[in-house]
Amino acid sequence: MQIQTSDYDKSNVNRLLTALNHQEPDRVPHIELWVTSQAVYEYVLERKLLYVIGDAAEGGQSITPEDDVEFALRQGEDAVLCNLNWRPNNVFRLAEDGTRHYVDGEIKTWADLESKLDPPPSLDDQLRHLERYLVAAQGTGVGVIANLTSFFDSAMLAIGVTDSLYMFYDNRPLVERLMDILLTHQERVMRAVIDRFGDDLALVMVNDDIGHNSGLLIRPQMFLQIFPHRMKRLIAPAKAHGLKVLMHTDGKLDTILPILYEVGIDANHPVEPESNDIVELKKRWAGKMALIGNVHTPLLAFGAKDEIEAKVKEYCEKLGPGGGWVCGSSTSIMDGIPPENFVAMIQAVHKYGRYGSLGKA
Repeated sequence: MQIQTSDYDKSNVNRLLTALNHQEPDRVPHIELWVTSQAVYEYVLERKLLYVIGDAAEGGQSITPEDDVEFALRQGEDAVLCNLNWRPNNVFRLAEDGTRHYVDGEIKTWADLESKLDPPPSLDDQLRHLERYLVAAQGTGVGVIANLTSFFDSAMLAIGVTDSLYMFYDNRPLVERLMDILLTHQERVMRAVIDRFGDDLALVMVNDDIGHNSGLLIRPQMFLQIFPHRMKRLIAPAKAHGLKVLMHTDGKLDTILPILYEVGIDANHPVEPESNDIVELKKRWAGKMALIGNVHTPLLAFGAKDEIEAKVKEYCEKLGPGGGWVCGSSTSIMDGIPPENFVAMIQAVHKYGRYGSLGKA
């Protein structure tokens, strides 16, 4: 599968940056931050991969940098994601269908924090992996986004989501101590990434789920005591270097986006349609917060190709004007999404996303 026929169809990181600056490029950009479907990769690459795609949620790299950049080039995607994760002490279980799922965390006590905490990955290894991405993307038009896990949801996952919600009230010092350990390491990663590769990156992303379908995961007053000053520390090197910062968080964004904006976040992904009206959010945050995603994953999994095309056409008409929107799915491209449906979404962006004729083929 290869749809590059003109400059309009080719990958162009400047197109992405223009849209994130709330300006209109040549067409609506598109990025897909996580693809964990081997079938989708192989369909687009038109060849079998000689390795098994891993899930970045478990801390691994899902595809080689070289294959990822080729994947982007074939579909005209404007940037790829390099994951620099540290999610310690997550417990996974194997389901009957062979898939692995997060079920709990291992850090329950101060003693666990002292004796059980998994060590962070090698910073040198992570920097070498990021360098491979940058070398593979050099001269292609594909941008590279450095993605760091953060401190809030990583601490909750290390403890166990349900247990951590109780612990915010029963033993908050332990939760915050774990957050600070995670933050201290990821600050070091961020500084090293910016010092070494800041001029070469498209932007930086922070991955930290702080919300659910009703809003913040914890009371706003407590969240404001815990989150903003730490997030400002984490993203400070990127902001000082002049890079835009994208944040991934699930949940209803009405109360979340004002906090992220004050912290210094420039764009949000994935704007889940179950919890958000992206058209209203786009109007409210025009010129201030860019939005990425919102094409509903169930539509991609179970919809017909003409339904997918119609939804992308509608979004190009309603969300494209003025920039500030980047097309992508509402979560990630996972097993179960037919490759043809994924390609239908991409082809629809190229068909209906041309500025000057948004929504028109």
